[in-house]
Amino acid sequence: MLVSAINTVEIHATQGRSSEVGARVPRMLEVLNSTTPCVAYTLTPGKNDDASWIVSGYWQSESQMQAHFAHPELTGFMELLNSGAISHIQFNSFVVHSSAVT
Repeated sequence: MLVSAINTVEIHATQGRSSEVGARVPRMLEVLNSTTPCVAYTLTPGKNDDASWIVSGYWQSESQMQAHFAHPELTGFMELLNSGAISHIQFNSFVVHSSAVT
């Protein structure tokens, strides 16, 4: 299956709240994996501490990725930020353009 688009969310939990974030984010990914057409959503722990993660979503098309940004489950990231559980969050998206080899 060809991946044409990737989105990432880098999150860092506020000191003392990593357990809360670490419990909620995997539940969010279960919902996203089962209710969106993404190839896969994955969660990678940070290398240097247990309070940071990178969430990655892999898509067959940019349009599928763009459409999923309106998914209600994604508000969970903002809820964690607004509650103070997350001290830093960064959203990124990338489109992979392939060219035919002749």
